[in-house]
Amino acid sequence: MVADLKAVLDRRFGVHEYLIWSTVIAALMLVPIRGTFFFGYVIVIFNIIMLLALDRLTVHRNHMIAILLLAGFSLIGASAAGTPLNAPVSQLLGISLLSIYFFCALTSLGPSLNRWIEIYMRAAFIIAIFGLLKWGFGHVFHAGDPRLISIYSEPSYFVYVTLPAIGYCANVYISERRYGWETIIFLLSYALADSLLGFLGLLLIGVLIFGPRLKGWQFLVGGIAACGLIAVVYFASGNVRSRADEFAVAIAKQDLSGSGNTTFAFLSNVYVTSQSFLAHPFTGIGLGGYANAYDKYIGGILGTDSLANAGQDLNNSNFELNRYDAASMLLRVTAELGLPGLTVLFVFLIACARVRGQAYVTLRNAILPYLIVRMTRMGHYFTVELYFFVGIYLLNYLNYLGERQQDNLEKKVSGEYA
Repeated sequence: MVADLKAVLDRRFGVHEYLIWSTVIAALMLVPIRGTFFFGYVIVIFNIIMLLALDRLTVHRNHMIAILLLAGFSLIGASAAGTPLNAPVSQLLGISLLSIYFFCALTSLGPSLNRWIEIYMRAAFIIAIFGLLKWGFGHVFHAGDPRLISIYSEPSYFVYVTLPAIGYCANVYISERRYGWETIIFLLSYALADSLLGFLGLLLIGVLIFGPRLKGWQFLVGGIAACGLIAVVYFASGNVRSRADEFAVAIAKQDLSGSGNTTFAFLSNVYVTSQSFLAHPFTGIGLGGYANAYDKYIGGILGTDSLANAGQDLNNSNFELNRYDAASMLLRVTAELGLPGLTVLFVFLIACARVRGQAYVTLRNAILPYLIVRMTRMGHYFTVELYFFVGIYLLNYLNYLGERQQDNLEKKVSGEYA
């Protein structure tokens, strides 16, 4: 790792190298400037202007078709549900800008997908190291967040931008015995971040790595080991234990009174989503329409008058945030795009996961846990890291298909001349 960083520092740094590294840095800058406007947006906007000036900003035909289909379907849903037109337009603008930039960068700036993920992993590793140092100083001087957050405002943001890095390192270590120390550093940082999302991501990484290797009775042993690890995390982490207990009590009693902010946000949005979906199952309510559905259905939730943290109510900024993003992309897509949107989402996740060959599987195993965690807990459609990882996930599958078609063609040609 040190030798690689030295080699990078010794290279001449021009516009091309700037675009590559700034693209990776932009994906890592899930750092709010104000509200949900992240620092990475500034880099992306600046780079888009630069690519336009250099006449290098390209949009693939299929990408444009996908955006137009999303726009058309969303406008139909918005019209049927009475969602204001500005809501889907603003969401489509953000989705288009971020997805076009990252897909253009990944396909036109030169590095292979493996090279992209290597550059990203090194940058994420530096952020993890900084997080460990910051956490250490904070505990020595009794300052800052008791959990590891590195440069971010909360542990979940650290998880979102670094989960593919730890997944990549773990996969490479298991298959090639490389990046062992990096894997240990990332695991330590996740333990100190003490995030339920982080532990979920690590569990998914473990399932993807070791699941296909288990045969017969090994499945039973693996399942018992996984349950044991979950139990260890439950008893070792007060944060995870309190979240799990709150969630279980709220489900059992079907009452959110006494629930903390996270539990209330998720379960209340499950209710809002279910009501909105039942009202518009086939068209949804259009991109950006969730806030209207939230205002319409939130009054049906039990326990809204007695939240933990007395004095907070539905006008609190935490709930205003969830009012727009549903606290989960899965919930938001269900409400805003209905059954067709859900179908496309799951087809994308499942289809692009069907790759073979160690190189393709490694990238799949690195990105898929992030996509599941991200889809489960965060509802924003265009955070700075999303389309960087989505692009790698999709292009990895397309490259696999291209290689398989090439192999089939070569076999066919060799058969004809045999």
